[in-house]
Amino acid sequence: MLQVQRQGPIRNAFGNMNQSQHSDAVADINSLADTAIWRGAGTIMNQGTVRIDVQGYTGAGDLNLQAQINGVNGNSTVAAILVAPSVGQANTQAQHVYATRKLKNALFESMNDGYIYRVSGTPV
Repeated sequence: MLQVQRQGPIRNAFGNMNQSQHSDAVADINSLADTAIWRGAGTIMNQGTVRIDVQGYTGAGDLNLQAQINGVNGNSTVAAILVAPSVGQANTQAQHVYATRKLKNALFESMNDGYIYRVSGTPV
């Protein structure tokens, strides 16, 4: 079972998005597939004014996933989640669907309240 836990505030938060940025962020998050995040660091989604990047790994081994506004120097993050390695242990289509839903929900929560969320556990 996967757990989603609220962590601290996003450190490099963008602030208030305009309607276009918000729509692009929603489109990026809705298009996300859990298998895309395990490909390594870099941009995995890019819709208009917003992209989703794998920033790499934390010292604890969690994958750092962030939705950011394109073309902004400095504070650009609109959603951030940390993903435990065990989340990637999905073996069936149903487990991938479940993991993807949890990741998207965590990103939406982060976008709505400005906090980082951590997704952990195994997708059973």
